[in-house]
Amino acid sequence: MTTKRMIMISLFAAMLAISVFIFPPIPIPVIDVNFTLQTLFVIMIGYLLSPIDAFLSVFIYVLMGAIGLPVFSGMRGGLSILFGPTGGFIFLFPIVSFLIAYTKSKTTKVWHDLLIGFVWGILFLYLGATLWLSFSININYFKALITMLIFVPFDMQKILLAYIIARRIPKQVIY
Repeated sequence: MTTKRMIMISLFAAMLAISVFIFPPIPIPVIDVNFTLQTLFVIMIGYLLSPIDAFLSVFIYVLMGAIGLPVFSGMRGGLSILFGPTGGFIFLFPIVSFLIAYTKSKTTKVWHDLLIGFVWGILFLYLGATLWLSFSININYFKALITMLIFVPFDMQKILLAYIIARRIPKQVIY
């Protein structure tokens, strides 16, 4: 692994970690899930890095939170957060970033890449993470999924913003 790759992986892990400080979480009533910028950074990392580097970057972020660093929503950390209501999202973040990086277009196919962001960053993430959320707070899966719909318009905007940011960063900076 080159020094530049290690720096990029670490830099994006750090950016994801400080995202909770840039924009404090907004609590959503009924469910114990906050509106944050974490998904913006997870998706952007997928758009910018190679699949393995994207996975490693977000996985390092998860490890930082697991050992207790306050990098999760609400500036919290520790295993209790990973096994709490939002743990499904956090555990799926590295996979989402990997899948976006793996399936994004090699050229600039805007609609393809935005669709990829939607499929992995919303559909896959919500369907998987809501399973854990429903188990964690002991409510019906479909009821939990319906309560998550409030996040979809915001996450669609985050996908668009992540894509715009990723396309504005010259490839020479990343690779």
